[in-house]
Amino acid sequence: MLGVGLGVLAVIFIFGDRDFACSYFPNDRVLSDLRKKELVIPMEVEQQMGTAGLDTADMSVMLTNGKVDFDQVERGLGSCKTYWVSLRREEKKSFSALFENCDSVATVLEVNILAQ
Repeated sequence: MLGVGLGVLAVIFIFGDRDFACSYFPNDRVLSDLRKKELVIPMEVEQQMGTAGLDTADMSVMLTNGKVDFDQVERGLGSCKTYWVSLRREEKKSFSALFENCDSVATVLEVNILAQ
């Protein structure tokens, strides 16, 4: 018992302040991959977002709490894949966005407001 207790204290002391995240589920892996890349929002999509009352903070929330629709995933011959991600919220507008996930950049291609 003493050895296990000292081992636990040593692990807490060494790794205590680190933020570990294990994302083995497909939804978490896609969202994590999109968050790691540079997010590009074209001007016409920014206008769609502005008209709908959305901003880049809403996109950040989507990339953390969104749900990927794997039925609509398009895998092209190149290195880019497209994903529909939806964010359902009660306090604000729910919306979905089409992301093109390439090697070093994630581009928002379209934004749709979802019915409540």
